[in-house]
Amino acid sequence: MYAPDTQIELTYPESTQVESRTTFRRRRVQIREVRDLISHPLTPEEYLRRPLTHRSRYLLTAFDMDTSQWRQFYLGSSKEHASDGRLRIALYKPGEERPSKIISRSFEPTRRDRIALARTLKAIKEKSHNGYELRVIPDEPLPAPAKPF
Repeated sequence: MYAPDTQIELTYPESTQVESRTTFRRRRVQIREVRDLISHPLTPEEYLRRPLTHRSRYLLTAFDMDTSQWRQFYLGSSKEHASDGRLRIALYKPGEERPSKIISRSFEPTRRDRIALARTLKAIKEKSHNGYELRVIPDEPLPAPAKPF
């Protein structure tokens, strides 16, 4: 994945809402930070703030060199790194970077499924999960666990 200070060009949509018909434009950005949503997944609150956003595994924080503004965007929304945007609900042990258990079906990148995911999160977020943390992750193959020395 991209390292901080890397400059890249992307073809990125004007709107990142699921099911939106939008135009794309080239963006030149300098990356400041990359968040992997497997090792640093979304909290229910983060997801619920913008449930209709098309999400993917990598969330970038970058400086847009053409508009001189900071941007935060999902790499999978670009034409170059397009991802299908399916999401799942998972349980994580505190401090772990891999889910302990996937507890939902795959939610598709449609308005109907994103609203269903939001309703599911609201219904289960206050319940006890026996010390595990409720998180939202991309529905992608998980990286292999680290091998002990």
